[in-house]
Amino acid sequence: MTQFTLDAFVADARIAASAPDPLQATCTLMQAALAGAAQADLPDFEDDEILLFEDETVSVWHERFQPHEILPPHDHAMIAVLGVYRGRERNDLWRNDGGVWQRGGTLTLEAGQQHVFAPHDIHSVQAEDGVPSYGLHIYLGALTKVDRHLFDWDTGASVPMSEAAFMSMKRT
Repeated sequence: MTQFTLDAFVADARIAASAPDPLQATCTLMQAALAGAAQADLPDFEDDEILLFEDETVSVWHERFQPHEILPPHDHAMIAVLGVYRGRERNDLWRNDGGVWQRGGTLTLEAGQQHVFAPHDIHSVQAEDGVPSYGLHIYLGALTKVDRHLFDWDTGASVPMSEAAFMSMKRT
């Protein structure tokens, strides 16, 4: 069996994104990658979010969520295949109720699990159990080049995604 590497994962994600059924190919890749990443000696990145690769068809990220932070409600504006390879993360799902976004449920991802978010799905994220969670994210498009949104915690009002808005809405 080939040892998991981030370089090989990125190369495989690029191929999956160009497949006849990119979602199916990406989900299949993610499932295999999560097991490999859990066993691999991956770099201990200084930053929590690392863009590994991006072009018009795919964005590949390494994510670390901290237990003392809750990322604000946000969309991805494209299909997102998100997987956890170490730790556990809680996703609060939001729903539109008469034009207002409100919490609508919870999805917990354990190590080895993945979830597909549709372009307009809204979620907020935090690590559970007092330790960071580590994940791999594949977006079927150029995530940094699309208009995305954050959603006010109290009113659900849409706010354009920006680094400043994201940091000001992050809860600690």
